[in-house]
Amino acid sequence: MIIDCHTHLMPESWFHPKSPKSIFDLDRLFKEQDEAGVDITVFGNNWIRSPDGADPLRVAQEFNEHAAELTTKHPKRLLGLACSVPFEDDQILKETEKAIREYKLKGIMINSSVNGEYLDSPRATPFFELVSALEVPLFVHPPKFTIGNEKMEIFRLPELLGRPFDTTLSLTRFIFTGGFERFPKLKMVCAHVGGALPMLPGRYGSGYELRQDMNFGPWEPDVMTRPPASYIEQLYVDTVCYHPPAVQCAIDTIGIDHVVFGSDSPPVPIPLKRAVDTVRQLRISDAEKQKILGGTAATLLGLNN
Repeated sequence: MIIDCHTHLMPESWFHPKSPKSIFDLDRLFKEQDEAGVDITVFGNNWIRSPDGADPLRVAQEFNEHAAELTTKHPKRLLGLACSVPFEDDQILKETEKAIREYKLKGIMINSSVNGEYLDSPRATPFFELVSALEVPLFVHPPKFTIGNEKMEIFRLPELLGRPFDTTLSLTRFIFTGGFERFPKLKMVCAHVGGALPMLPGRYGSGYELRQDMNFGPWEPDVMTRPPASYIEQLYVDTVCYHPPAVQCAIDTIGIDHVVFGSDSPPVPIPLKRAVDTVRQLRISDAEKQKILGGTAATLLGLNN
């Protein structure tokens, strides 16, 4: 089985003249699935194509109903993720819990930041408590406006550069401020190979080793009980990059059991088969490729139960 863990399908009521048609086109998606050998497409709301200025609770409600409807209608093709915001009020938390307990969705997707607020924010504590209690995977996707957005006005740099690095910053802040100390059972799946995280354990480790040496700058109150690299190994990352060496770096850093297949298609209009080929081209065994393509995701999403 091949499970695509990173796609986006939106309610038709969210149509905008600039919307990619693919995020509404199930027939096209099913055709691509068949051609690429993909069995199940996991889709969530990245908040990039949601209605501008809409109330976050309304967006979450509409998307969760949409995700539940498509999952129920096409259970062998589609699997929707609940939509949530870590920094909102009890209403969003109740809607998130409803999506998991009543709609039976098997995971949650959030942004790595919202208006400059990152996952280490104290306001996110009730959200992480809920996710830990629900025991479902949390998919972390970067937002429309990212770190360094003021310098990304050319060449679609928010998409190409800003988004992976927003994920990098958010998860780094979460780790260093003790996120996994407080919520050790969280299963976080990071988009776009986790940004730069697979390349940074050495740098983070050297900083941690020298944390008492103030010649290299201040160190916040230390809440980690072990080196940062060990927390990075708790993360899961998807393969959205179209660059096998980047996936290999993730495998070498966090382990084969924490890498899952993703395409970002829809909306990205690159043939789904190319995303699958990114995994097929890896210099690993066929059994290891199958773990990435579907085995690990099936376990994460409870499809083996």
